[in-house]
Amino acid sequence: MKKRDCPDCRVRLQPFWMPAQRVGGEVELDRCRTCGGVWFDAGELSDASGKTVSAGSQRAKRTCPACSATMLHGKLVGGPPVDTCPSCRGTFLTETAMETLAKKKTSRALAPEGTGFVCDECGARKPFSEGKATTLGLKCGDCSGDDELVPKKKEAQRSAFSRFLGWLGA
Repeated sequence: MKKRDCPDCRVRLQPFWMPAQRVGGEVELDRCRTCGGVWFDAGELSDASGKTVSAGSQRAKRTCPACSATMLHGKLVGGPPVDTCPSCRGTFLTETAMETLAKKKTSRALAPEGTGFVCDECGARKPFSEGKATTLGLKCGDCSGDDELVPKKKEAQRSAFSRFLGWLGA
């Protein structure tokens, strides 16, 4: 598990796992719980979604959370603009980019296995079905207390991420 900071907010990225396009594999991604952006190491975007990035030549304001190089503006093929690292080939998608992609979701359902997150409180890897959204991120059922319900407002704030997860599995 790599510890990295968000290229936008500079807060620690939270690792989570998604099923890979290949059978039986999974991909570890990193999500910012503050701005909702997601970091993909080299090849992870393709492994998780089958999508590729065309890199541009214009410098971005962000620096790479993996190697600290200045990122370049790029474009997800058939999708929104993204920032990509010319050195390590990682890619950062903002929450806005994820919302755009979520609207393009296909009908294939997300695989029930291979998904998961790291609890913000105890650090254990758990399946998403055991996760509870809090104002500070995801916590497992053991750490979040008895039947804690997510208020509608908080649920609406996280809906872009949820829709994005559906798009990745598509």
